[in-house]
Amino acid sequence: MQLTKMAFAVRAALVATGVIGMAGYAVQASAQAAPAASSTSAAPATPAPQDDATKKAQDKKVTDLGAMTVTGQLAALQRAQEIKRDAVNVVDSISAEETGKFPDPNVADALQRVPGVSVNRSGGESSQIAVRGFGPEFVAVTVNNRQMATASGSRAFNFDVLPSEIISVAQVNKTSSADIPEVDIGGVVNIQTARPLDFTGIHGAWSAAGVNSNIDGDWKGKTTPKASGVFGWTNNDHTFGYMVSATYYKRKDTQINTQANSWYADQNISQSAGLADPNYQHVAVPETLQSNFIDETRTRKGVSGAIDWKPIDRLTVQLDTLYSSYKVDNLQRAFGEYGNTNDIQSLTTDENNTVTSFTRKAQSNSTMANDYILSSSPSYEKSYQNGLNLGFDIDPNTKLSLDVSSSKAWNKVSPDGYFLVMGAKNFGVNPTWTNGGDNRPPAYSNILSTTDLTNLDAHCCNAGSGNNVTNKVDQYQLKLDKSFTDGMLARLVFGGEYTRQSVTSVSYGTPNGILCNAYCGYNVPVDPNAVGAYLYTPPDRVKGVTSAGLPDQWVAYDPRAYLAWLASPAAYNQLPADKRDALLAGLAANGGNLDAAINPGSYNKVAEKQKSFFAKAELEGTLWNIPWGLDLGMRYVNVTSTSTAINQPPISYRIDPNDTSNGQVAYGGLQPQSADGGYHKWLPSLNFKWNLLDNLIYRFAYSKTLTPPQLSNLYYNTSFGTRPNSLTISRGNPALQPYTSTNFDMGLEWYINDASYLAVEGFHKKVGNFTTLVSTPTTFLNDSASGNPLTWTLTQPVNLNSSKIYGEEVTFNYQFKNVLPDPFDGLGMAFNYTHVSSSTSLSPGLISTQGAFAVPGIGNSGNLSAYYEKGPVQVRLAYNWRGSYLESISYGAGAQPATRTSYGQLDLSASYAINKNLSVFVSGTNLTHEHLYDYSVYRNRFLYAEADGTQYTIGVRGTF
Repeated sequence: MQLTKMAFAVRAALVATGVIGMAGYAVQASAQAAPAASSTSAAPATPAPQDDATKKAQDKKVTDLGAMTVTGQLAALQRAQEIKRDAVNVVDSISAEETGKFPDPNVADALQRVPGVSVNRSGGESSQIAVRGFGPEFVAVTVNNRQMATASGSRAFNFDVLPSEIISVAQVNKTSSADIPEVDIGGVVNIQTARPLDFTGIHGAWSAAGVNSNIDGDWKGKTTPKASGVFGWTNNDHTFGYMVSATYYKRKDTQINTQANSWYADQNISQSAGLADPNYQHVAVPETLQSNFIDETRTRKGVSGAIDWKPIDRLTVQLDTLYSSYKVDNLQRAFGEYGNTNDIQSLTTDENNTVTSFTRKAQSNSTMANDYILSSSPSYEKSYQNGLNLGFDIDPNTKLSLDVSSSKAWNKVSPDGYFLVMGAKNFGVNPTWTNGGDNRPPAYSNILSTTDLTNLDAHCCNAGSGNNVTNKVDQYQLKLDKSFTDGMLARLVFGGEYTRQSVTSVSYGTPNGILCNAYCGYNVPVDPNAVGAYLYTPPDRVKGVTSAGLPDQWVAYDPRAYLAWLASPAAYNQLPADKRDALLAGLAANGGNLDAAINPGSYNKVAEKQKSFFAKAELEGTLWNIPWGLDLGMRYVNVTSTSTAINQPPISYRIDPNDTSNGQVAYGGLQPQSADGGYHKWLPSLNFKWNLLDNLIYRFAYSKTLTPPQLSNLYYNTSFGTRPNSLTISRGNPALQPYTSTNFDMGLEWYINDASYLAVEGFHKKVGNFTTLVSTPTTFLNDSASGNPLTWTLTQPVNLNSSKIYGEEVTFNYQFKNVLPDPFDGLGMAFNYTHVSSSTSLSPGLISTQGAFAVPGIGNSGNLSAYYEKGPVQVRLAYNWRGSYLESISYGAGAQPATRTSYGQLDLSASYAINKNLSVFVSGTNLTHEHLYDYSVYRNRFLYAEADGTQYTIGVRGTF
């Protein structure tokens, strides 16, 4: 019988178990034969808070690290290893090196060094994580076991809102246990902050640094500040303590990216362009070519506080508060060359029907324009979390705890953004597009001058950008924990939780398309003086990112002056009477200007109520005189939801005769609607741990988990895409069910010493209810110019597909203390590699042509770091890599698959302790100036390339 994928993964894990087991027995036998060495174990300066499951004391032997006091990165590795070793479920973690000093300034950057964890990068920073190939929507994140709201507009957690200085441990639970508050398929990350009663007396830390970020990797331009401080006091009796912290971080940088937005496959250029050549059928063409240069300032502020109080011996009160703000101000200057299949007069293709070149017409209504684009998408996310935990010891072995928390996040600067275009049509020349080949952006040639300030025409689009999002979470948890000292039953845990969450989203923009309906089409000349026009010179070109045809300069202008001019008589008196009258009516309804206003047709709200109950038993004993532990539990989840929306459907549509790539829409009245959804599930879990030797552990885990439907898919409003070559209608589905998964994990861990171990793990997940976008053609409205009916593509998410995801992880950490002579005995290394596959991993070409299903995000990842710690010196060099993966099955207006290529980044950090309370440090990220690259189906169908440069930090740090 042919082996299934699961059987193969299990067999691989068993082979590895045998190999490591024999090595472990050999090492243990050798150690027993040798004379016993005296050993000392240096306690960490700050004990890491742990979940109840990891607090249980276990006898274990540790290797002597000598007389040195283990602090810094070595101490962090030891604490992370101890957490992994003591836990019954499969756990990996990152620990703070000491108070206020997390290994990386960004939490997601630190987590990517955990086996199986990879990051999503944007703007030179990591904001979200994936675990074992499952993206951010499949990974639950809690702070002190409490759900924290974010204003991302999705269930994905944005780590960039969390100051790393307040974190003690970030723990990644890869297998489920019934008492873990969340049960996501990818895993559950719990961020633990430091507790005051972990310290004695007055304690604290501070740091001050300068941050410099540059696209070419040099230290130049503006250096921005970064500072943090932590202060705490705990009384001698350890009955009362408090901690407060504050952080400030500012970074200025420039990003360069080039994009094509989307690709349209199976295009009949012969028909759309009026050509007779049959070779111009079934062709894939890009939507646009746009080169973007973004000047950005990111500012992060945070304050936190914690109080621990034991008013009586049996009662512990813990109070936590956290406030964070993350502001992003940006200005994007872009040069765009929008595509239009109607004006292609000749082309060439390769064997995959991908255009390798095409030439556009010199004189037509659809002649390409040189677009001078200015845009801004500001973000100002604020969030807080307040929590109260009461723990009462009924007796020495029984504890009753109540946890109450409230969290809110909001981002309300959508009205401050804009996306504006003016341009000049390329009359009299034939713009020619040339494919750049694999991993290179394409280029246009033979275009008009981009520096002529006298040849400017108004075009589009609107004020406002993005969505205003508000997310509110209230959570209540009650738990009874009973320990037993005799017999096989070691612990019982019972509890219940109630969570109430609401997410509201609404966009802002210039109302009802009044700007574009008036000016789209490049027919109104612009006075360059009235809009503050000037020539913009972009930064130096970046190979592989910058298009070869990018002009050396192009026109830019004052965006607010442009908006004001478009609303002035100097502009609208150039319009035809019907357009002028419509614009004036729109201006009068909008206060006489084109400023952003709320778009009521974009309103969405999802309100959820979740009730959970759980029971868990921990058992322990011996099998063949070998200790074992078993975590066996059940969790019941019941969720009800209500989705509310306000729709505003179009009532008329016409193709702009002056710009046939643009559709103009008039909207009707508002139509409120709502629908209910929900589900309930029983979720069993089992974690088995078998201590084959003092330093050799076997694990097996089984569980059922779920991931709630994506919020955007539960939204009930309807949106319309109005490009003539891609008329689309998108609608949510409040009745969606959660993704469900049956999970198996197995592994073996060999602990060499307290900073070194080798682990091999295999996992298998059978995931069902994948949300799939189903598209069907539908007739809606007529073209008001021709009277012909319009065919739109209606897309809606449904639960349809399933897949098996399986893989293996290898981790090897080693500290050379007892192997190398002085001074090299401070060396150490850490390596991990995760291989992930899927039963539905198909080539993007097959997905594109046959509509087959595949799981986005599935890909391999690995990390390799070398560190040195001896005396006052600490150095770490780390290489973080993520293999290529499918980003989306249906990307952009063309609805084609998108793939991100593999990416690896080299980072360096170092510090020198001047004395026991003062040190200097330096760090650099992306030292090799790597770039992000996306493509559609085939590598020469370019989608996106991004360069973010290198970031350096130099500073001083103190403790007391």
